[in-house]
Amino acid sequence: MELNVIRAERTLSLLTNTYLANTDTVKASVGLVLDTVLSQNLFSYMGVAGTTAETAKRYESAVHKWIARISSLLVGKSSESRMAGILLVKHTTLQSPPIFVENASKWTTSLLNMFGKADVAAVHVAALQLLLVFMDIVREVPELYREIASAQVPRMNQAVLALADKNSELVDTALELLMYSASWFPTLFRPSIDKTETLCLRMLNGSMARASGTTCKRAANCLASLPLVGGKVTVEERWFQYVLQTVGTIETCIDRVMCAEASVANAEARQVMPGMPAFADDFIVSIPQAADRITSMAELLVALLSRPVNVDVPIPVDGLVAVASKLALVPVRVANSKSNRAEFALVPLLAPQLQRAAIRIMAVLAIALGDYMQPFLSAVARAMTAVNTRHLVSATTQVALYSLMQLYVERYGYGFVICLPKELIASAISDLNVQSKRQVSATAGSALSASLSSKKRGGRSRATEVADSEGASNMLQIQYTDVVYSALKTVLALLKHTPTVLNSSLRAQIDGQVLTLLMLEMVGGLSSPAASCSSDARYQVALCQCLEASIMSPDPWQKAVVPHAVSIFSAGLDNPSVAVRNACSEALAAIEPIIHARLPAQLRAPETEKDFEQEYVVPKTIFGSQVSLSAGLDGSAFTEQAEPTRLSAEELHEQEVEEVEEEVEANTKRFKNFSVQPVSTRSMSREKLQLQQQPSATGAKSATSFSPAPAVPTATSAPSGTSMFASSKPATSSTKPAVKPSTDKQQESNDDDEDDDIPDIVMEGSDSEDE
Repeated sequence: MELNVIRAERTLSLLTNTYLANTDTVKASVGLVLDTVLSQNLFSYMGVAGTTAETAKRYESAVHKWIARISSLLVGKSSESRMAGILLVKHTTLQSPPIFVENASKWTTSLLNMFGKADVAAVHVAALQLLLVFMDIVREVPELYREIASAQVPRMNQAVLALADKNSELVDTALELLMYSASWFPTLFRPSIDKTETLCLRMLNGSMARASGTTCKRAANCLASLPLVGGKVTVEERWFQYVLQTVGTIETCIDRVMCAEASVANAEARQVMPGMPAFADDFIVSIPQAADRITSMAELLVALLSRPVNVDVPIPVDGLVAVASKLALVPVRVANSKSNRAEFALVPLLAPQLQRAAIRIMAVLAIALGDYMQPFLSAVARAMTAVNTRHLVSATTQVALYSLMQLYVERYGYGFVICLPKELIASAISDLNVQSKRQVSATAGSALSASLSSKKRGGRSRATEVADSEGASNMLQIQYTDVVYSALKTVLALLKHTPTVLNSSLRAQIDGQVLTLLMLEMVGGLSSPAASCSSDARYQVALCQCLEASIMSPDPWQKAVVPHAVSIFSAGLDNPSVAVRNACSEALAAIEPIIHARLPAQLRAPETEKDFEQEYVVPKTIFGSQVSLSAGLDGSAFTEQAEPTRLSAEELHEQEVEEVEEEVEANTKRFKNFSVQPVSTRSMSREKLQLQQQPSATGAKSATSFSPAPAVPTATSAPSGTSMFASSKPATSSTKPAVKPSTDKQQESNDDDEDDDIPDIVMEGSDSEDE
């Protein structure tokens, strides 16, 4: 930091003592001085820390010498020295506001004194611009507001108004300064409001509409800022009065163009801007004057509706829409008129000017009012249709109309498009067909040169020459215009916001034209007059965006354009224009999900292992318990169980007898009318002997669950010849014993069935009611 401060101090001393010392040489050296000040930032070290006291003192001394020198240049005798002083003071102020705070009063007084002297216009313009910089800083600093603004702003306003009256070249800068002064210091501006209004109306009476459009716009903005001043009339009242007077002035001018006299009642109720000069008697002068005044009043309406007023104001929307519709219908009414008046011959010359004024009013209504314009969309659509008359509209008006259509489609969507006639949409689509022509003359010339060269040279055949000439004939020369670009943007808005409004034939026309132009550009079949420049890049970007929007909002009967679009966008990635490459990259990213469709991600939380096992449970067939599906499939349930205990033959017999008795008791409860024959002891003894003869491992295995346990047959296991239920009624004889004594025949049957280990069950009871 120390070295930077030392460098700045030495540079300031060099500039002050060498290049600014002589007033006669300032004009030649001021460019170098300004470049050095701007590039090295010499005034940014005021009061910085990290420097020694001696270095800081030398730097402050150099700054004071610089300030004294530029202040003397500001009040110099020659215009060159004053211009140099103004420029150096301006850039010093912008780099170091603390320096301006210390010298604000002195510099402001010097500038105001300069306005009272005769000087060249460039010096006064630079002084006005410097005053604007000063006022912008003063309004942010309360101390300067009391010291500078309260004392100097009223004087500054009067001086600027006097300067604008004397020199018309200073009107633009003076109007800009007065506009900001009314917005920043409304209370201090009240003494100058009448003179400012008169100056603005003098610029808006139609005399400056063609001479200087910038002056007309600045006068409109300055007059629109006057309601903020307040005073005897409130902000709302003054603003509403200006709107009514502007609308009344436009209606008066329309009557003059149409050569119509307003009724007495309408003339009395109509308010017009004060101070407007009367129209000339000659219609050759008065009708263009009325058209220019309409343009100026339209600019004033735009300024009134677009500039903030910080309060709620009443807006006559119906009156504004009505006056815009009247302006749009003036050329149509004159064209359909059967009158042979000579005045109507001038109206077609002024039709584009009147139509553009109507378009500007409708555009600012959409921007300023937003959804409050919903009830008036049908009237706006009818006005657009009137402007779109083919034999009256110009190229400039067509561009403005398509821009207005794009604005309303993007802002209101289907609410506006349903009111829009289909002819207007078809007109925008038809304008996509750019003008093209084949290079036929080049073909004829190529064929002629081929015939001549084939006679002179034998190395090249005639077929090759003819092929080259055919290739030249296939080259198309495309002429892009502003109308094509605005039509592309309008179609893009329709595809994005209201795609279903376009029927299949219109969609096919759009896709065919866009694909044709893009594919010809891809294969190099286009030759644009501005091919050497990058002016065609915006058209290519608009074409790519239209194709992308058509794919993202497909029609049910639309032809397959995705393969062609992928080829076009892939080729566009190598385009030399950055804008075209970005558009193609965005389009490929947008249609990627269409080419490789993916299912949406499942947002369900993953199931836990416990829930999964509870859902899939199978019975365990070996041990009679339940295990999970995963454990049953991988065999872990069989390996993890403990080895079964070995039982003796007597324990096995006792266990089997207990199981049989339990089953018998259970069946007895279920079938009370049946009696169960106990298992014979002989069969049990035989089974016991077999278990003793088997090996221990086999016995252990059979003792568990691989051998079926003796079970009592249920009602379904009875022999086919024995009826299980004799009758639904109870038996009549209840004195018969439940179990019969075994005979020899029955004993033999039991001996035969011992190997089956099935107990014999005798079912007794009456078979019929007769027994």
